[in-house]
Amino acid sequence: MQTFESMMTATMTIPQLEANKCLNHHSSDASKQSCNQCKEVCPAQAISFSDSYLPNIDGDTCTSCVACVASCPTDALKHNAVDAITLVQQASIHVQQSKTHLHATCETTKAESADLHVPCHAMWDPLLLAALAGEGVRTLTISGLEQCATCPKQHGKTIMQQTQTDYATLNHALGVRLNLSYQAMPEQQTTKQTAELREPQRRAFFRNLIPSLMQGAADVMNQGEMSLANNIHVALDKDDSLRPIRLKLFLRALPKLESNFLPVPILSSIPLGAIQATDECTACGDCVERCPSQALNLKTFGGNKILEFKADTCLGCQMCINICPEHALQSLPTISLPAILSEKPRPLVMISSSKIKHTIQMEK
Repeated sequence: MQTFESMMTATMTIPQLEANKCLNHHSSDASKQSCNQCKEVCPAQAISFSDSYLPNIDGDTCTSCVACVASCPTDALKHNAVDAITLVQQASIHVQQSKTHLHATCETTKAESADLHVPCHAMWDPLLLAALAGEGVRTLTISGLEQCATCPKQHGKTIMQQTQTDYATLNHALGVRLNLSYQAMPEQQTTKQTAELREPQRRAFFRNLIPSLMQGAADVMNQGEMSLANNIHVALDKDDSLRPIRLKLFLRALPKLESNFLPVPILSSIPLGAIQATDECTACGDCVERCPSQALNLKTFGGNKILEFKADTCLGCQMCINICPEHALQSLPTISLPAILSEKPRPLVMISSSKIKHTIQMEK
């Protein structure tokens, strides 16, 4: 039987980098850094950057709290203990069983009675909580934060406090909400073995009989659960963009969340952004070419060009703003969830044919 110590050792490996997904890998200028979100969020200060601005994780300092994995805007950092899709699938199965109040614990707490198990509560983020709300979860009770001070991962409580603050901000723009609550795990008064010794023989007989009688029903339920799991995977597999899994799960849930038009401030924990363009734009196409998530596009309109923006694709990396030679792009301070829900490109600016021709002549 696997001990708690062996479980901790198995999951205390450091996150791994998939370099081709890192925003710094997509930067047009190797001398400039496009993203440092993982370093900013790391509570152990275990992340530094190489000469190519790719993140390096110090294995001696990293506590494997997975906060960096949850915050990466492109899923460039991965950890074998973090599986957001499975977590949402499990929540959806519980809701189908008319259970909308779920209990989540971390590895240290090790509560077998919990509905959801995470490696560390530092993996929670606003989009993942909203995805659970979209599946029908109405209350999520978190247990184990009281043990963070003595846990090898250390930082779950600190990260969870910021997550709660950011989720409260996001919640204002949602009609369907999830409530967070916290509780310490009670000590077990009796062991399973003691309970079985005190159990009447007739009750023990039926307890042993019922599982075999219910096996057929369980098999049917398992088939339904597998179908649900496959549906979520199929929906996400069709999206081959750089958007992180948590953002894909959020966008999948957004139609169910009854979003309103209250503006949501740009938050580092939510990989979304919004931009506007000025008449200084010359349709040079640099922003379109360099956008890692293909949120920008130049559309021909007669002899003119229209710069279009897809809000549901933007990661908020501001790479387009940084590389625009005319400084024609600006970041907006808020985002609109209904605008994201529309999934339609929004025209930012029309560039006249005369300005386009002048730009071509200048380049020659």
